[in-house]
Amino acid sequence: MRSKLKILPFLLLLLMGQCKQRYDSPYHPPVTGYLVVEGFIAGNAPTQFTLSRVIKLPGDSTIPLEIGAKLQVEGADNSVYPLAETASGVYTANSLPLNPAVRYRLRITTRNGETYLSNPTPYKTAPPIDSVNWVQDPSGVTFYVNTHDPTNATRYYQWDFAETWEYHSAEYSGLKYIPKGGSMGFDTIVERPDSELIDVCYQGDHSSPLLIASTTRLAQDVVYRQQLQFIPAASQKLSVEYSMIVRQHALTDSAYTFLSLMKANTEQLGTIFDAQPSELKGNIHSLNQPDEPVVGYVSAGAVQQQRIFISVTQLNQWGYSFNCERPDTLVTSYSQFPIFYADGAWIPLYKKYGPFGFLGWATNARNCIDCTYQGGTTTKPSFWPY
Repeated sequence: MRSKLKILPFLLLLLMGQCKQRYDSPYHPPVTGYLVVEGFIAGNAPTQFTLSRVIKLPGDSTIPLEIGAKLQVEGADNSVYPLAETASGVYTANSLPLNPAVRYRLRITTRNGETYLSNPTPYKTAPPIDSVNWVQDPSGVTFYVNTHDPTNATRYYQWDFAETWEYHSAEYSGLKYIPKGGSMGFDTIVERPDSELIDVCYQGDHSSPLLIASTTRLAQDVVYRQQLQFIPAASQKLSVEYSMIVRQHALTDSAYTFLSLMKANTEQLGTIFDAQPSELKGNIHSLNQPDEPVVGYVSAGAVQQQRIFISVTQLNQWGYSFNCERPDTLVTSYSQFPIFYADGAWIPLYKKYGPFGFLGWATNARNCIDCTYQGGTTTKPSFWPY
């Protein structure tokens, strides 16, 4: 009996290993891929939709964007509002004068002449956001949103957010290199004007996971501490100043069901205990090929939003550190300029002096001096607090 008990754990491990099988999708999209529609028709905020195409599993290539399409929002009252392509595959319009009593839909015409149409959807107004809060623990900072509908009429919610953060380079550069052929006619180093400073940058990102919640199982229509975002300790995002603007949408029950399935398909697969992928049926269909699957769900309504700021001075020992890999190098003569500065890999910082006068120009690598090297921009956002 004892020997059988010893074999049992091995058998269990063997069975668990055999339960994990490769999933082969039964769908075989066309060469161009099925259309993916992401966005929301907003009546009091910018309306934005992103169009792309699905790719074959395992999905290790770049997502193809659908460019050159024509999009318009259509109301049951015969109103029409066109959207402009403001970036590749991204179509936007400013705040639209929508009527809360009217149903709206989205019409898409691709550059290949294919037409897609969403079902008319009711205009739903989200209740105000009560608060956006954050909590720090040793692992990092977690962001939450709180809201409620005193009329108990919303019940289905979705959030998205945009984050912006300020970060600094490892060292300040007060000088710039002017190559031969410039206004001076020869290689030189001059004072860097304020408009060309490269030590302070700003970078941004948007939420990627689906953030949804339902209060249908609660007596009151209250959402408390719905998690939005987690930033691990010592991240660059909270190294100086950070801003998050949260947008809240009210959903229909069918929109919530679609997003719940999408969330399960995209974020909760990979273990033997997870459900198999479910078929996604949105409210968008092709007029040219009615049986063609289209991924997406179009909703409409008034959006509520709230912005918060966090300074690193509000945090407890955040721990972010960014330093140059090597100490400053001293460039002592003009003849060394082509070696250090010609290819842009090094940047002069300041003039260095010794007991007997000028010694040269302290210099270091661009990747630790130029903050734009890390993907940001030196242009300060209009909403920045200082």
